[in-house]
Amino acid sequence: MKYLIWLVIALAVVVWLQRTKKSMTAGAASSPDGRNPFGARKQRKQQAETMVQCAHCGIHFPASESVTNASGAVFCSEEHLRLASS
Repeated sequence: MKYLIWLVIALAVVVWLQRTKKSMTAGAASSPDGRNPFGARKQRKQQAETMVQCAHCGIHFPASESVTNASGAVFCSEEHLRLASS
């Protein structure tokens, strides 16, 4: 039984070392000079998306999810577009 416990611990250490090595090589590859000081991970900067307001219910949501009618009014769903046009 104790050998089984030691085997599980050894496997956990091996997996942890492999993941650490993988993250270090990925971090070094993304660094401009090939170094990754202090093992810091480079965070990706994401562009903020424009938020719009639904003409029917008033909630704010990303512009990429909007539905627009012929007059240019913005809606959050096809259902609200249909309700507003009725």
